Amino acid sequence: MVESAVNRVINLINDAIWSGKYKSGDKLPTETELCAQSGVSRGSVREAMKVLSATGIVEIRRGDGTYLANDGTESVIDSFVLRFQKSSYSYEELAEFRGDIEHMVVRKIIEKASDEEIDSLSIKNNVLKQAVDNNLSIDTQVALDLEFHRALGEITHNVLESILYDKILDFCFHDVYRIYTRSDFLGVLSYVLHDEIIKALKNRDVDEAVKAVDLAMDNHVLSPEELKKRYNLDENMMSKLG
Repeated sequence: MVESAVNRVINLINDAIWSGKYKSGDKLPTETELCAQSGVSRGSVREAMKVLSATGIVEIRRGDGTYLANDGTESVIDSFVLRFQKSSYSYEELAEFRGDIEHMVVRKIIEKASDEEIDSLSIKNNVLKQAVDNNLSIDTQVALDLEFHRALGEITHNVLESILYDKILDFCFHDVYRIYTRSDFLGVLSYVLHDEIIKALKNRDVDEAVKAVDLAMDNHVLSPEELKKRYNLDENMMSKLG
């Protein structure tokens, strides 16, 4: 069917963008080359390019060829996010998905970020701590919490992963807001768990970083009592939370 052939070309281009083969401004293969790569007709390739152009992923320049739009990579992610937005999911599923993304983020930070970039995370987290300690508005605390996580994405040194993570965080505002309104304890715990993530990153310890992310995600789905029991909080940790 023509629609299947069109989707084959679209998926071919999207997969190449995700893999980093094409970057914003790059010229894409000719119709003939895409026909050979996808095994479909020129008509299907042209139709696929029209779809990709309409969604802002590619730019068709008459007499010159087809190029990945300057914001083409973000458009690919936007199409994914649109499907995500239309889906029905639970808080638990969102926390699990976000945790998987953050596992990827902390691994990339350990691999690519400088010591100075990791140190800068403490500044972001200290601003959050001050907001919590001074009982600033929940909206402010949540915005600062997410700002800390956006800073994580920025130092992965991977544009696609950073954009995707940023988009996912947009969906998390209400979830994080819900956490901060459940208990004062949970707002302080967020800061403390961020600090654990930073320590693991500074030590370049992937296992500890992943563990710290998992603990932070538990903050989204467990009750305060379950959290205290799960973490087996000692006097040192309790003093931090006090």
